[in-house]
Amino acid sequence: MTAAISNISKHQKWYYRRLNIKRIFTSSVGAMIGIGTIAYVSAITGVNFIMPPLGATCFIAFVIPDSAFARPRNIIGGHLVSSMIGIVCSYVFGLHWWTYALGVGVAIAAMQILRILHPPAAANPLLVMLEGGVPLDFLLAPVLIGSGTLSLVAALYNKLVTKHRYFRVVLHYVANISEDAGRDRLFKSR
Repeated sequence: MTAAISNISKHQKWYYRRLNIKRIFTSSVGAMIGIGTIAYVSAITGVNFIMPPLGATCFIAFVIPDSAFARPRNIIGGHLVSSMIGIVCSYVFGLHWWTYALGVGVAIAAMQILRILHPPAAANPLLVMLEGGVPLDFLLAPVLIGSGTLSLVAALYNKLVTKHRYFRVVLHYVANISEDAGRDRLFKSR
């Protein structure tokens, strides 16, 4: 078996890596709790807060929480901007084969420009347009409330259960801003 593994290309070695059962279990349970919380809130309020791209968001938020894509700002902002672009495209241009492509392309560009990268959100314009166009309150429910709830659950779960420092990137960013502000004050006083 060792000889067979050594002949495998570098791109296939991931298949033979040791599985981390604890991580698989905790990330799966986290995703179930995240979607379950949204589904429960939907059930008791009678308002749908679930949308399919949130399933892919669970993967990022619970399996790779260190990723920049897993930041709450990126999750919420990416879903909001992409959904808004889908709504605008459907209202302005109608529902044609090319508006699907335009919506996704513009959403991807907007997320990059605004620095709120979240790959699952690129599906939101398609979701909006496949629904035949949706009203603007779609941005509140399910987009804002669904993505916000999932971000909150992911942050709490990753902090309390997996002991993952979910906001370490955010704290680092805030520390750099405060250093820059202090340096700016120092130069202004001269």
